[in-house]
This record gives sequence, structure tokens and C-alpha cells, in this order.
Amino acid sequence: MYQIVHGSAGLLIGSQTGNPWLAFILGFLSHFILDAIPHDSLEIKNWQDRGNYIKKIASEAIIDLLLFLGLFFLLWQNNLVEPTWAMGAGILGALLPDYIWGLGEFFKIENKWLEKFKHLHNLDHTLLHKNIYIPLKYGLPIQLFFVVIFIVLFLVL
Repeated sequence: MYQIVHGSAGLLIGSQTGNPWLAFILGFLSHFILDAIPHDSLEIKNWQDRGNYIKKIASEAIIDLLLFLGLFFLLWQNNLVEPTWAMGAGILGALLPDYIWGLGEFFKIENKWLEKFKHLHNLDHTLLHKNIYIPLKYGLPIQLFFVVIFIVLFLVL
């Protein structure tokens, strides 16, 4: 899933637990649960495969993070969220697996622990389905559905 989905899940988790440590752990685990849902875009993969893979992944991550931060700022400015340590920890835990993977790729870090983590992270993407890429016209509604669900739950709980 995109960071806006993971971040929204982490926000919800943090708001419900009230405990930063528990929020971080549950946010981290939520990342893997969400990544098991088919969501990888065929168009984005094809774009990434046409060279400058690392720069494209970094660009995608920055844009995605800005979208989540924009959503968070919108909620905050409309007095719909009062940030807490638990929310921050839930968000951090939910986003961290992609940053561990991404920074390892960006800085070309190779060690046994990181390789095992990358294998687990990639395996998770194929846990419930083959490693498929779906057209963006299906992938974006899936992502949007989860963002809306998490934000609605955050607002009503």
C-alpha cells in the first residue's frame, strides 16, 4: 500500500491505543497486513523499470509522504486531530517497513539482517496472491477505499 494508507492506519491505531509502544508495534504489524492486499500498480512498475529505478522510487516516496502529511495537516487544521505521542508512534511504526527497505535500496546497504527483512517484506506482498501488478484504475480505488475507511473510523471512534 502507499504511505497515505499506512499512515492513516497508524493514525487510527495510535488514536485507539493511547500507548506509544503498543501503537508502534501494532502500526508496524499493520503494515504487513495491508501489504498482503493486492495493490501494486502495473503502470508505476513499468515506469520504474524504464531506468533510474532508485530515483523514481525516491520520487514516489516523497510524493506519497507529502500526500499523507497533507491529509494529516488538513485534519489538524480543521481540529479533527489532536496529535499525540501514540499517534506519532503508530504512524512511524506503520511507515517504517517501507523506509527500512527503501533506504537499504537507496544507500545500497547489504547485510544479513536487512536481506532477511527485505525477503520478508517482499514475501508479504505475495502472501495472499501471486506477485501481480494491477492497473492503476483498480489499484487507486483500493488504496482510496482504505484511506477513507481508516479516516472515517478515526473520526467516529
